[in-house]
Amino acid sequence: MAEIPYIDYNKLDEFYTISALCNLFQMEKQALRAKCEQYKVKPRRNEIGEYGFVKYDVRKLHNLLYCEDRERSGKAVAKVDDPWA
Repeated sequence: MAEIPYIDYNKLDEFYTISALCNLFQMEKQALRAKCEQYKVKPRRNEIGEYGFVKYDVRKLHNLLYCEDRERSGKAVAKVDDPWA
């Protein structure tokens, strides 16, 4: 799977269709579906009947994928500071 891009959460729209989220995350539809099932994030319907993801779910899923990608690539997610060192 390709590297998950950084996303500015302040600039996200309120709703993303499945294809728009694939473009945003730069991943294939099948891979997105597998990750949604893995992390139990389900698409919802908006007021006009389109399936997609609300901003909260986009942020949640992106954070999980971004951290997973950083762990897989060997980059440290966060350094632990030891105040007793």
